Amino acid sequence: MLDTAWIAFDTDRVKARTLLGQALNVAQGAGDPELVCTIYFRLGDIAGSIAEAESYYRAALAEAERSGDPYLLAWAWLDLGFNRARSAKFGEAVPILERAQQAAQQADALALVSKIAGNLGWCYLSLGDLDRALEAHKRAESLAAKVGLRDQQHRWLTSIGNIYLDRGDVDAAERYQQRALALARAVGNRQWTAIVLNNLAVIALRRKDLDAAQSYNDQALAIKRGLDDKWSLVYSELNAAVIEARRQEYGPAERDFRALIAEAPQAFAPDVLWTAHGMFAEMYRHSQRPALAEAEYRRAIDTLDRQWAKLTSDDFKRTFLSPGYLIGVFQDYVSFLLERGQTVRALEMAESSRARVLSEKLERAEALPQDLQLNKLISAARASHTVILSYWLMPDRSAVWVLGSSGLSYKALPPAPQIAELVRQHTDAIANGQDPLAAGASATALYKAILEPVEKLIPSGSNVILVPDGALHQLNFETLVAPSPQPHYWIEDVALAVAPSLRVLETAPRKPRTPRLLLLGDPVLTGQDFAPLINVSREIAAVEEHFPAPHRLTFEGAAAVPSAYAKASPAGFTHIHFATHATANNERPLYSAIVLSHQGDTFELLARDVAPVPLTADLVTISACRTAGPKAYSGEGLMGFAWAFLYAGAENVIATLWDEDDAMSVGLMQRLYDGLAAGQTPARALRSAKLALLAGGGRGRLPYYWGPLMVFTRQIAK
Repeated sequence: MLDTAWIAFDTDRVKARTLLGQALNVAQGAGDPELVCTIYFRLGDIAGSIAEAESYYRAALAEAERSGDPYLLAWAWLDLGFNRARSAKFGEAVPILERAQQAAQQADALALVSKIAGNLGWCYLSLGDLDRALEAHKRAESLAAKVGLRDQQHRWLTSIGNIYLDRGDVDAAERYQQRALALARAVGNRQWTAIVLNNLAVIALRRKDLDAAQSYNDQALAIKRGLDDKWSLVYSELNAAVIEARRQEYGPAERDFRALIAEAPQAFAPDVLWTAHGMFAEMYRHSQRPALAEAEYRRAIDTLDRQWAKLTSDDFKRTFLSPGYLIGVFQDYVSFLLERGQTVRALEMAESSRARVLSEKLERAEALPQDLQLNKLISAARASHTVILSYWLMPDRSAVWVLGSSGLSYKALPPAPQIAELVRQHTDAIANGQDPLAAGASATALYKAILEPVEKLIPSGSNVILVPDGALHQLNFETLVAPSPQPHYWIEDVALAVAPSLRVLETAPRKPRTPRLLLLGDPVLTGQDFAPLINVSREIAAVEEHFPAPHRLTFEGAAAVPSAYAKASPAGFTHIHFATHATANNERPLYSAIVLSHQGDTFELLARDVAPVPLTADLVTISACRTAGPKAYSGEGLMGFAWAFLYAGAENVIATLWDEDDAMSVGLMQRLYDGLAAGQTPARALRSAKLALLAGGGRGRLPYYWGPLMVFTRQIAK
């Protein structure tokens, strides 16, 4: 009976379902959990709906749990996770697949571990976490090659190629897709051959080679139509419509875009839906139909917003817009609005993509209004002699909006790649200990690109709040060289702070409170690969002297353990200070750590651990290396401790972009807290401390030593 069911599986699903039901009764009567699970898996595979498949996979899981077999458990969790993923519930799929992975590893089933890792990679990719996606797919591909699963291997090669394409590395993307195509053809997998051909068509479109795109896509369409694979088919139909639009075949393209927009929801392909709206808008834009383009851009953004709102995990919301093709929808719309002279709406759209998780949290806490109130921001900026610069980098051109005493202004800037290269050159020079003031004209190139267009709108001595974008997240603007009246660092002209977005800026000051300090530092570095911080005790003493004994709580040495932070009820302190080492996690920024004393096996206070602990602090200072955040994500900004403490409720955070010099830190912190005690804002106090170091000569004049510390803020200076 079961053999007959297997034969009918691919030819007559109705007959297969009947035979499998009969076989299930026999298997249950025989008490064979492996056979029972296998039948449930097959019934789920041929189910008529996602919900029906879920019920069969749940039944398999219950049987696997009764048997205690880790291999059966792994398969059951895998099928449940895949079922969620194929219905575009990627955030729900991840924890299920992680449980599958644990069970498969326990069973030492390498082939299954490979398959689960690949499916996890698919989910991470769909959620915008390209780093974790690449790691998972490379592991899946390596294991598949090791155990000889060529039919699995080409799938993961395909996904790796997709990730490289999202990162903009078209050559690497094509290499991986060509390897995948050769393997898919060698094993005779027509479905996956069509998928890879579709991806090669996308790469050809990226290269603007319409003939190659047409050839690849026609091959993919022919296979997919023969297989009746509706989910995969819509991706190639999208390519076909884009090719038509770019060949200026507007009639067929319009017909095909409309058909796609109707089909994509039924195919559980939300990415096809928003991409179709975005490409439809691009077609209308280039065919001089701006009203129709506007409507399609709005629909694309609305579709993205709805998908973002469905995510239940902040982890996935933070990374959702990271792939270039997603933030590219916002970039295209902003560029369109700027072309139409709608500079205010362009700013509002750019800001709608920033600091989304942070804004959502602050709105829930009623710390923010639900919309961007530009007039209030401009009024607050005028009253506090503040100029706000909001940057937006795009492939074809970039933009900066200025909010200040002159109201709202807009200036065009060079394209993102040009700015990114200038940032790289400048930051590399600083990291190598060079003196930009002695470098001549080359050191002023970045200033001329991003500040000279707006310098007349920034009076000398202003408070400046920057909202950076793209490569500018890794730049300390204070270190830029202004060319006149004679070359000097921009820090000499302004007091600078950085904000994740305009939306998170508060315009009303908090009521004054009695200063209270929570300090953790100078941990016992037992068995850890960290150099002793010989000056940190002096730094702690310099900070403590500004807070009378009843108004400070210090955890030092062996008492400075990770749990001490939350147990101290940090919401009751106006100032929080860490003086120790830190580690930056480039792949998962919220796993960056403040290094403290050992508490059992733990000595790290992670950024993700501090984010949910409520704060009302005026200032959190993390005097350690690279604490601001090792990576910026589109849609959220620089991720690390600066973001985490702002999320927790801090008004200002002082953190570092690169390594901090232990010896220099003592004097900087002494002067910083002197300025705070005198009533200066964190930005003004830190600037004064830096200028003193700069004026002192010696190596302290170099930006490498005074430049890493920066103020990240949610408050317009008062």
